[in-house]
Amino acid sequence: MKKKLNISKTLLKLTLILVCGISYSQVEINGYVKSSITDLRPITDIYIEQLKGGKPGLERMTMADSTGFFRIENLEPNKLYEIKLSAFGYKDQVFEIKTNNGITKTTLTLEASCEYTKEQADKDWNNKKPKLLLVGSIAPTANSPSDTKFEKKYGIEYFDFGCTPPIEECIKIYNERIFELLDKKYGMKWRKKVRSDVEYLN
Repeated sequence: MKKKLNISKTLLKLTLILVCGISYSQVEINGYVKSSITDLRPITDIYIEQLKGGKPGLERMTMADSTGFFRIENLEPNKLYEIKLSAFGYKDQVFEIKTNNGITKTTLTLEASCEYTKEQADKDWNNKKPKLLLVGSIAPTANSPSDTKFEKKYGIEYFDFGCTPPIEECIKIYNERIFELLDKKYGMKWRKKVRSDVEYLN
């Protein structure tokens, strides 16, 4: 009798473990990461970390894909999780998300501000101090004589951040506005003479 009872208890425990395992595997948080600057996916690698989890550090980490989509799986239902987002140029940000009994969908926005904006590009252009932004290395690449000639002819300055650039979105927004203004004033001919390392020049 005792033997049958022990077998029954063992089977019950195994059943509970199996059911719980299946339940946890169906509980996840997924969604998209976007930038507060553009409302689009940040132009950089995005790392997502589940904080204070029982798993080893690497197992708590994942990355958003090319669309900004991410997924964190095998979570406990009805539990509050802290999720940390890390992306180059942005400060690390922590979000609290509570799971339900299935898939919890969310959109996480990385907050940031830009010094280089479309408005700043217009202001610089009107003040005759526009820039074309570059990202170099520790030692910025010096202008060649033809680069200096280009600057004088088109009234613009090549500006190299070196190895400490701002957020990519800021560079893109600023440069693309300057490209529009140059096209409007000079047509497309300036594009044949501009430095090839100007960011976001197609």
